[in-house]
Amino acid sequence: MHYLNMLKQVIGMEVLGVVYFFFLLMLQDAVVRAQLPSPSQSTGFCESFVSPTIYKCTEEVVQTEDGYLLAVQRISTTNPLTVAKGPAFLYHGIMEGGETWVLNPSNGSLAFMMANSGYEVWIGNTRSSNYTFGHLKYTRNDKEFWDWTWDNLVKTDLPAMLQHVYDSSKEQINYVGYSQGTMTALATFSEGPTVNLVSKAALLSPIASLGHISSPIASAASYLFVDEILLLAGVAEFNAYSDTGKKFMDITCTSSEVDCRHEFMSQITGTNCCFNASRKSFYDRYSIQSTSMRNLAQMAQMVRSGRFSMYDHGFWNNLKKYNSFFPPEYDVSAIPATLPILLAHGGNDSLADPDDVADLIQKLQGTPQVIYLPQYAHADFVMGTNASADVYTPIISFFQA
Repeated sequence: MHYLNMLKQVIGMEVLGVVYFFFLLMLQDAVVRAQLPSPSQSTGFCESFVSPTIYKCTEEVVQTEDGYLLAVQRISTTNPLTVAKGPAFLYHGIMEGGETWVLNPSNGSLAFMMANSGYEVWIGNTRSSNYTFGHLKYTRNDKEFWDWTWDNLVKTDLPAMLQHVYDSSKEQINYVGYSQGTMTALATFSEGPTVNLVSKAALLSPIASLGHISSPIASAASYLFVDEILLLAGVAEFNAYSDTGKKFMDITCTSSEVDCRHEFMSQITGTNCCFNASRKSFYDRYSIQSTSMRNLAQMAQMVRSGRFSMYDHGFWNNLKKYNSFFPPEYDVSAIPATLPILLAHGGNDSLADPDDVADLIQKLQGTPQVIYLPQYAHADFVMGTNASADVYTPIISFFQA
């Protein structure tokens, strides 16, 4: 409500001027792209992150029905005395890749900790991750490559990757998701048969609605309809390092009176208690990646509507696509009560707000196991110095129980 009131105070020529100015800027350089500083695609995920360690790593490709070539990495221990415990699948958040799970030392990265415990660890990557293998027809420079929403991850990508893991291992899968990786899982599991491939699910910073989001930047951008402006300007790829991305932040911060010069990360994630600030530049190199503009727009729609729903194409297009003026919601109450779920969330999380998590818990048929860490914010769950003890060790215990 704070941002709605803020908008009411500035409605008039000031907002119209900002929107018009921003729209002209986007039209002027929507085609200008600055490449994200990222590791060389030629080296590959395994060579970059796993080969220097004692773990075995292989790269595999999962082709989606719409032509994307998703990267899945398979990591296991080389210790012959370790008892095998079956497959585990790890899925990252928005504007990230599978590197999320291996950026810390082996005793602080969930992928390595699970491999040490005997799990065959599979790491999933979205269609836009740095180490994915592209598309059968389009390159990353083509607008068509970025023509997708979060619904595509729900209905196509995650089911394809989990089916690949199941077909390879012939065992049910222990699932771990973070942020958008939790949203995708909850929506996918509510839709049908893919949930039968999963044995247990651990969800870090779980999101099944964004109605109580308190992130100043995310809220301001959503209520200023910056996503709609960018889409009208023809922006297909959102890259935070591009000229478009920088102008997006400049306009959002100026229009919302958010001080982005200080504690910028906390303006998005909440105040992280345990983030290792000395590794920030290292994390930034890998953890801030491009995504589809329509993917971000769907997040903004969920903030404005408070609904856990499919992409909103507008009244008449919704009627054609969904036979309804409004997009259907993903019904998390349809997830079988027999699926054991662990939810780990934080009291300072500005994206997975505690009130939204409480709503999720109420809607689930089963009774999830809950880890509540009052001091944790959003990034602490994957980049926190204490995450291995506070979160990862309990996850492994949950899977082994």
